[in-house]
Amino acid sequence: MTKTLLTAAALVVAITTSAVAKTYTYACQVKDERDNVHLYAAKIDTKAGTLTWRGSVYRLGPVTVDCAKYCFQATRRDGATAILSTATQGVASLQVSGRDDEFDCDLLQK
Repeated sequence: MTKTLLTAAALVVAITTSAVAKTYTYACQVKDERDNVHLYAAKIDTKAGTLTWRGSVYRLGPVTVDCAKYCFQATRRDGATAILSTATQGVASLQVSGRDDEFDCDLLQK
């Protein structure tokens, strides 16, 4: 009986957790030294708890900044941070530590 209850509870947790976990991919505009614009993907994986930007993986953590709508704040192993702030209708901005500029981003997948 206890084994059946534990199995049922684990199943309920697995179903409800996977329904909430999402992946968001944003196309962010980065200007080079000649003002040419390049698009790079910023990927938020809420199930894995990560933000991936230009090959670097950041771990999502508590948000300590104010945002327009939603914020994802993440830290890389070396202490570098990235903050993706969403506004409305798929628009966001990305700030990465060590950079003075902010990148404009657009949601690719919902």
